[in-house]
Amino acid sequence: MLKETIYDRIGLMEEYATKQEKVIIEFIRTNPIREMIMYSITEFSEKVGVSDATMLRFCRKLGLKGYSEFRFLLSQSEDAAENDAEDEADRILDSMVTVLRSTHDLLDHAQIEKAARLILEARCVYAFGSGNSGVAAQEFCNKVLRYGLHCSYQADSHFQIIAASLLSEQDVLVLFSVSGGTKDMLSLAKNAARSGVKLVIVTNYLKSPLAKYATALLYVVGKSTPLNSGSLVSKVSQLYIVDVLGRELQRQMGSRAEENLRKTAIAVMDREI
Repeated sequence: MLKETIYDRIGLMEEYATKQEKVIIEFIRTNPIREMIMYSITEFSEKVGVSDATMLRFCRKLGLKGYSEFRFLLSQSEDAAENDAEDEADRILDSMVTVLRSTHDLLDHAQIEKAARLILEARCVYAFGSGNSGVAAQEFCNKVLRYGLHCSYQADSHFQIIAASLLSEQDVLVLFSVSGGTKDMLSLAKNAARSGVKLVIVTNYLKSPLAKYATALLYVVGKSTPLNSGSLVSKVSQLYIVDVLGRELQRQMGSRAEENLRKTAIAVMDREI
């Protein structure tokens, strides 16, 4: 059974397309799918030269619920033969090297330093991530624990809401979201900002809805496709930022961090053979 492609849907509605919708159709037909499926709705709209609202109307005219479903259908249209022709191990390695290098090149050291100061001055620090980004949030808490800092992590979205509701302007919430458009993370950020909580946001899309709530904004590169959202490639840049932020915390703490690292290393030493 053949999978339905985005081009099948376009063929059914093209006769009734508006002028702006025809511009979108032309863009889809003349650009590589592998690039297009990486765009957020804002990035896609900017590339085409239309508004986000126009892009959403186009998706619905195709009979889709929204942009997420559009990306999913677009990813199904990718030529499978192109993937088969590549050595997957080399492709994954190249992707990891690329996202790490790109994230490094876009580091804003002033924002890294600011994020570290906010965390060190906070009464309480929580780190949350939705879905795959939860791995980075948990790793962040594991790392700063070795420096003697207390950071809480919750995987369950209900407990995230409960914990965030008790935070105040003395506290910091560190949120990880590749897309910057996850409903759970947006809800947490909105409510936390309303309470005066300081927000450290780690996201892929600087123009994402989540970014506007940031007290300190850390940009990562590492997008995933709808059919490959579990890939480590999409997490590796977040984990890189965790290490970079961790080193900045260590630098600002000075000898206190060094002493705590020594203590924690000794504490787990007898667990090894």
